Amino acid sequence: MTEIRNYDTLALVASAAAENAVEILQEAIIRNGEAYWVLAGGSSPIAAYKELVQDYADAVDWSKVTVLIGDERFVPLDHEDSNWGTIMKIFDANEYFKDMVRIEPDILSTIELTAQSYESRIQSLAINQFDLVWIGVGEDGHTLSLFPANPALVDEASTWVVSVHHAPKLPSERFSLSLEAMRHVTELVIFATGASKKNILRQARLKGGLPISVVAEEVESSGGEVRWLYDDAAWGEV
Repeated sequence: MTEIRNYDTLALVASAAAENAVEILQEAIIRNGEAYWVLAGGSSPIAAYKELVQDYADAVDWSKVTVLIGDERFVPLDHEDSNWGTIMKIFDANEYFKDMVRIEPDILSTIELTAQSYESRIQSLAINQFDLVWIGVGEDGHTLSLFPANPALVDEASTWVVSVHHAPKLPSERFSLSLEAMRHVTELVIFATGASKKNILRQARLKGGLPISVVAEEVESSGGEVRWLYDDAAWGEV
């Protein structure tokens, strides 16, 4: 099922995403005794993490929540370009999140080894389903680190993590969850925000074929729910 919601501002999108995350994670913990949440980098998710830390820190038993990263740049985790490092600094500001189970990537000598290592970490958890996945969308329609016409967008059998070379945005080497991983998602939340994204989001919804469209279709066709969170700046004629 696909649901589209439109909010006046990014701040309202962030608030809605944080509230929804609490609901989904609580339900997963009640149902399974634990919850798995895939995090996203980018300014819109960052605003939602800050909202979560400020207003919902005590709403979830974070010791029962395992967090992973949907994609990461091939940089040290303390580098300003690291998605993981940036997000963890926000969570570290509140003691409620200290017991969160964190599947931190190991940045090894090559991006291939780094991707293989994260794949092994995920497989060792014996995860059948990600309860919640957050993703954004780039001005070219990319999501995670799956870019248009990049070989990493091609399905690679049962591999859940792929290495990415020659990404059109720096850093050009990254790893990303794959389309196969997206077939194991209960709820996908897409941050569709910003005036610069209006045209590509219109194309994604009407024509498909872009990475963001492909990922959303994979989740929905596998039985997952897809929730698009727009702000007015990105809404346009969708």
